[in-house]
This record gives sequence, C-alpha cells and structure tokens, in this order.
Amino acid sequence: MAGDPLWYYKVLGLHCDGTNGSTTFTDVKGKTVTAYGNAQISTAQYPSLTGKSSSAYFDGTGDYLQLSNTSDFDFGSGDFLVRLRIRLSSVTGNRVIIHRGQSSGYAPWALWILGDKLYGEGSITGSSWAYELTGSTTLSVNTWYVVELYRYGTEVGIRVNGAREAYTTVSGSLMVSTASPRIGANSIGTNAYAGYISEVEIYKGATPNTADYTPSGGPFPDTYVRVSGITKDSGGSFASRLVRVYRQDTGAFVGEQLSNGTTGEYVITAANTGATVTKHFAVMHDDDANPPTTSENALIYDNITPY
Repeated sequence: MAGDPLWYYKVLGLHCDGTNGSTTFTDVKGKTVTAYGNAQISTAQYPSLTGKSSSAYFDGTGDYLQLSNTSDFDFGSGDFLVRLRIRLSSVTGNRVIIHRGQSSGYAPWALWILGDKLYGEGSITGSSWAYELTGSTTLSVNTWYVVELYRYGTEVGIRVNGAREAYTTVSGSLMVSTASPRIGANSIGTNAYAGYISEVEIYKGATPNTADYTPSGGPFPDTYVRVSGITKDSGGSFASRLVRVYRQDTGAFVGEQLSNGTTGEYVITAANTGATVTKHFAVMHDDDANPPTTSENALIYDNITPY
C-alpha cells in the first residue's frame, strides 16, 4: 500500500472496515468515532478496492457517526479536502453525507445529496452561505461514487469520481463551529443518509489533488511515505550498508537505516513533519563505521521504491 505524502495534514481517516454488525469505527489518526442509531459495519456492500470487504451502513432513519469536536475540523482560510466513497439506497429528498454543523443552521462545510445530485455548502458569517454548489452527475442508487468537497486557494468546489463538477471563489475564513461533525446526519440528527459509506478522509491545510484525477483502485494509505530497497556489494551479494534518504527536490534529510545483512532489505519512513515528501534519493557508503555526511559524494541509487 502506498504511503501518504500528506499524512501530516490528514485529520480523519475511516476505512469503515470490520466485522458485520460491529459499531466500532477506527480512525487512523486516533479520533473518537461514536455510532448512533443503527449505524454499523456491513459486509453486504463495499467498494471494489483491493482488500476491502466491508463499509458503514446507514438505514436512513436516525443513523449517524459522530466525530470528536476539535479544531481539526475548523478549516479557516486554508486548503482542505473532505472525501468519501458512497453507495446510495435512496435519491429521494435531502440527505446528509457529512456535516460540520452549527446551531444557527449554517455550517462552515457540508456535503449533501439533494435528490439525485451532489451538493456542497458552507458559511463564513454564520448568517448566510458563502458557497452553494450543485453537481452535474445524476446519481443512481446501488452505485459506488467518490465524492468530495475541497478548497484550494480561494477555489471551493465539489468533485464526483475525481472530476470537478462545480466550483466558486471564496475569500476569507470559514466560520468556527461548536457542533461535532457527523457522518450521515446534520447537527440536529435530521436529513439522515440512506446507504453505504466507506474510505472517509479529511485533510486540513492541504488538498491532495489540485486538478481532476483518477481515484485510486485501493483503500487510502494509512502510513507516512516510505522508501524501500535492497543493497548489494560489488560482487552482487546482499550486504549490510547504511542507507540514508534525502529529498530530491530540496536535499533535506528524511531518514536512515542499516540494511539487513542477509536480505539487503531496508525500509525508511518519512517523519511526520508536515513536509510533502514526493521525491527521494538514497545514498550508500561501503564503510559502515564512517557513514557519509550530506556534504560527501556518494553513489545515488535509482532503483529504490517509494510506497
């Protein structure tokens, strides 16, 4: 599974995996997720992704997941992304996918299903909408979609299956909410979602995609970016060597590891520093007792694998 170069900016990650009927939802970033009503894990339907066998199910009557109420979900004027995979059981009426609610009736951000269209909305003032966006795709029941609400600079938009369908310009900071975010209902528990939800991701301070893209064929990664490889000596035999990894674009040090003397294997994980780690190179030195410094010449290996 590939690593996430923006792991530092991810504030929520729910695979919605588990045993059938379970009400335990685990966030890869450690937040508390509480199931209400009959919200539960179901093995009846799930996205066609590598290793997936379950998703979250909502019956459309009082089911929702409530998230920890933290400032991680107050996006201010920064970039953000809210992304989920959904499979609708109904396209009748207005149904909440995910909602950062507020008692005034306005929310800083929310994703809905309005009839058979994706809809995104949000407020700056708490007394009017700063953006209201309606998608163009006619959504069908019993079909999986990737839906998202994002901000990149001053652009706020919605995408379906990686394609932007509506966007607008928003200047200023989105309002701060006092209500806990909910998946499957708004802050007063109405407009309940009917169907399945999986692979829920929220990023604050960055958005992974700044243009249209093709959604991944696998679940989202729940680790930092890592680099792996194999070291060999001049005779082609596996050897233990100190491997150091640096950012190719900036030269910044990422990490180091002594490779396995029997298999030659090494795995180096990028630190959770907020830096976007997308390009690497590795350096190796034959003298383990006197490893290279960043200023020394060293052999650059191109056959490393970021994942």
